[in-house]
Amino acid sequence: MKNWKEIYGNLPDTEKDKIAVLRVMECTNGIIQHSFRDKEEWALPIEETRKAMKFSMSCMKNLAIPLKDETITFEPETQELLREARNYYISGVKNGNDEDFAEFMKISEATAVAVGLERIMNGVKILKENVDDIPADKLHWGVAYLMQFFK
Repeated sequence: MKNWKEIYGNLPDTEKDKIAVLRVMECTNGIIQHSFRDKEEWALPIEETRKAMKFSMSCMKNLAIPLKDETITFEPETQELLREARNYYISGVKNGNDEDFAEFMKISEATAVAVGLERIMNGVKILKENVDDIPADKLHWGVAYLMQFFK
């Protein structure tokens, strides 16, 4: 298998900045969806859950994050990496392939480590200031998930 830490670590800083925004968004969306499906008492109402999911899924599928004054896009090599990660996610999480799930988790760790905590926190700031479809006060859910990779 690939050395994901090296691959993501070698990306240009500008790409790491953008990946940080994407990771905060998609991890927050994951928590929003799981809390709703699991009927957690703290889950968002269905309308907010759908709004966040629609926005996040569109960003992940299109590899573009529309902000108020610009759209974050990724360089072709980064797009290829992100698509590969998504394929591992779909196979591992959605389709129950344990090997692909393990590989996806390696990629998740590699992206978190490569972008670092400072970029992750900047990603939160960018999303809070520029995206209305994900409740700003819930972005800490995605950060809390990503923190597991810094222990």
